[in-house]
Amino acid sequence: MTTVRRYRPSDAPVVQSLHERVIRAAGTDPDDLPNTDDITDIEGEYLDAGGEFLVAERDGRVVGMGGLRVDGAEGELHRMRVARDCQRDGVGSALLDALEDAARDRGVTHLYAQTARRQAAAVGFYPANGYEQVDTETHGEYDLVVYRKSLRERD
Repeated sequence: MTTVRRYRPSDAPVVQSLHERVIRAAGTDPDDLPNTDDITDIEGEYLDAGGEFLVAERDGRVVGMGGLRVDGAEGELHRMRVARDCQRDGVGSALLDALEDAARDRGVTHLYAQTARRQAAAVGFYPANGYEQVDTETHGEYDLVVYRKSLRERD
């Protein structure tokens, strides 16, 4: 069973390790990724800034994570990561549902997500969960896809 909960400072080493493992498995050197300082300051970058950062646990092991940044009525998902052995097993969906609820609680009406095209699992995940592709960008060697979803009230 997967449990989703708020990040705790004691999760820091596990979250950083999970981030690196998942990115490396997707074919990217984590040290080559730009703008990843947030992963070393989850509290300051997410929690203290009005956003959210959640982890997913299974059998006491952190197997997923995801962050939410909020700017008025818009929110953006960041650092959505699921351990390879737990992908396609409901962990990502549980995290996404909880982050969307957190966004609604904060008055977010439109939620964005951006991922590298080379992260095939993410490129398939967002459209399967109601996100539509709204843009593409290139940053250095990275071809990025931007997705958007309009959030409605909880059913």
